[in-house]
Amino acid sequence: MPLLSRPRVGALFALIILLPAGAGATTLQEKIQSSRQKLEHIHENLGQMQAHLAAGQKTQAQLRGEISAIDQRVVAAQEKLVGIQQQQHLAKSQIADLRAKISALRAELTQQKSILAQQLRAAYALGGVTPLAVWLQTERPGELGRMSVFYESLARARSTLIIKTQDTAQQILKTKHEVQTHETRLAQLARQVGAQEHTLQQQRQHHAALESQLADRIAADKAKISELQANANILDGLVSRLVVQFRRQEEAARAEAQRKAEAAAAARRAAAIAARRQAIEQHRLTQGKQAEQRARQEQETARAQQVQRAANAQKQPPTTVVHPPMIAVAPALPATPVVGHGNYPAPVNGPISTRFGAPRVTGGLNWQGITFQAAVGTPVRAIAPGMVLYAGPLRGYGQIVIVQIGHSLLAIYGHLGATNVHVGEQVSTGRQVGSVGSGGELGNDGLYFEMRNAGHPVNPLDYIHN
Repeated sequence: MPLLSRPRVGALFALIILLPAGAGATTLQEKIQSSRQKLEHIHENLGQMQAHLAAGQKTQAQLRGEISAIDQRVVAAQEKLVGIQQQQHLAKSQIADLRAKISALRAELTQQKSILAQQLRAAYALGGVTPLAVWLQTERPGELGRMSVFYESLARARSTLIIKTQDTAQQILKTKHEVQTHETRLAQLARQVGAQEHTLQQQRQHHAALESQLADRIAADKAKISELQANANILDGLVSRLVVQFRRQEEAARAEAQRKAEAAAAARRAAAIAARRQAIEQHRLTQGKQAEQRARQEQETARAQQVQRAANAQKQPPTTVVHPPMIAVAPALPATPVVGHGNYPAPVNGPISTRFGAPRVTGGLNWQGITFQAAVGTPVRAIAPGMVLYAGPLRGYGQIVIVQIGHSLLAIYGHLGATNVHVGEQVSTGRQVGSVGSGGELGNDGLYFEMRNAGHPVNPLDYIHN
């Protein structure tokens, strides 16, 4: 949870970095208990990441449901549009029929107008002749009745034709109005359905874009989890191998110290035996000299006074005091200095941007180290004397240096631009182990610093003063 750079992926050692099960434990039961605790810790943090991922997938499922509902609405709108199009087709057929009817009416109207025009021309040709004038001018009065009937019939026919022509014209206007009303209504419906379909399509495109963005984010989260887990596994494996190597070296050192102690003890025993022999020999020489001296004294005193010789002969020889040999005591080995809290200097001078145990912005695992803000190339110095266990690149972490301090304390200097030490080298306090790297996965220039005690991440601020 983002060695990511994005933002792509946030900062060095974003996942929990654990040593192998049982690191620092002295019994099998303690190793088993330590392994179970670390396994529970791993499951807890992976559960947080999976819950975050499940929330994104739930949102994606909701978006897909909304998109499915919109698709159904689009299909319904399209079906409605098809129905309107069928109505339009039927209306167009009806309009075609009406237009054909209008054309027939227009033809009939034209014919009626032609007949009416002929009648009007005939009437015009007669001029202002009245029926009385016709009756007076006829030479055959018998035809007068027939002519009168003819003119009356002609007048009625003409009046009827005029009325029919007017009706035809009105039917044409009415039919045109119906056609226009149909076309207007169908066009309005088509516009409404088209606008609704366009709106639904826009909503679907918007939801599809949201789904695509969410899918990209979910894919990025999965890739991030995989990358962080891979990087954590790499560092865990490295630390595990280094701890095993250090323990082997420690066992070898203890064996060498024991061998030297046994050799020193043997030398002390040999020296004590030699001193005892020398004391015995010296005691023998002293007793020999004392015996000779006593013999001379006895001879001199015997000659001088016999009584004194008798008295001297009854005396017990002096008892020689034998002192026990002095056994040298081996000097005690210097005790391993106890690491204090807050007594070490900081590896670089600069403000701390990320603290131990602080939650990450993107959620998930907490920080297990601290981050110093420092310019690229700033020297990074050892906080305490120790032996370099590892110095070199590590996938996802850039250049990294791990120094063993005392018996069970590790100092990890990460995100270095370059290293200045080699494996197996003994470094002193203030020795430059590398220089600050640039940007990359921390997002800004700086040093990532972590400490472990008996394999467990601890707060570096408990060991250094900044």
